[in-house]
Amino acid sequence: MSNFSHIINDKSWTWSYSRITTYEDCPYCFYLKYIKKIKGVKHFFSDYGSFMHLIIQKFLTGELKKEELVGYYLMNFRRNVVGKAPSQSIFQNYFQQGLEYLKSIQMPDGEIIGVEKEVSFKLNGKDFIGYIDVVSRNDGIYIIDHKSRALKPRSNQKKPTKTDRELDKYLRQLYIYSIPIENEFHEYPKQLCFNCFRTQANIVELFDKDAFESTKKWALDVIEKISQEESWKPNIEWFRCRHLCDMCKECEYYQMFGDEK
Repeated sequence: MSNFSHIINDKSWTWSYSRITTYEDCPYCFYLKYIKKIKGVKHFFSDYGSFMHLIIQKFLTGELKKEELVGYYLMNFRRNVVGKAPSQSIFQNYFQQGLEYLKSIQMPDGEIIGVEKEVSFKLNGKDFIGYIDVVSRNDGIYIIDHKSRALKPRSNQKKPTKTDRELDKYLRQLYIYSIPIENEFHEYPKQLCFNCFRTQANIVELFDKDAFESTKKWALDVIEKISQEESWKPNIEWFRCRHLCDMCKECEYYQMFGDEK
């Protein structure tokens, strides 16, 4: 049993997709962030993703018209994206890709029935919370997730490729969100979609019951590992630690290697 099981098993504790994946990425980050409850630092990639999500949300809810998006982006970029990019070329690429996307943005097909929809639900008796970027209805329920990551559509090769496995990993989030969708609408989503706005790729996957059941098992297996965790060992990967992890300033393991590569 974990030496912090009293915290994890407390009635106020709520699970989420991000908590589970944080542990998979680095148990020590999970410990600092969710057990010690240390406030993290901002990074370029998280700032950029949050800013783009905000603009898309304002567009979908009618707060901003399409012709207002570019101006809002240019006027507010610096005050929202404060983290330093790993390089000038990365900064320029992300900035330009966001700009081009907003120039050609389109409403999702069908009726939008939820934007940044908060969902609370249970998985095997464990409380979960999540926020779905977009829920729409056309010939069924669609879950849409905005991604700055440049995911690739499924290759449909007999042997899954590296990008196929990456896609399956990110689809876990949408399968988890399928639980509250079924609870509310009494049907599973027909499609799970990624709006990869930097590359302007729209990736669509049909809901698969086997993948759904596999995802639930994965989530419960990781929760069990967390419940039994005692050592909270770090996973040190320089780029992720330096540019993605919001606990890097508090992590003595990372600091041993210095702040620069």
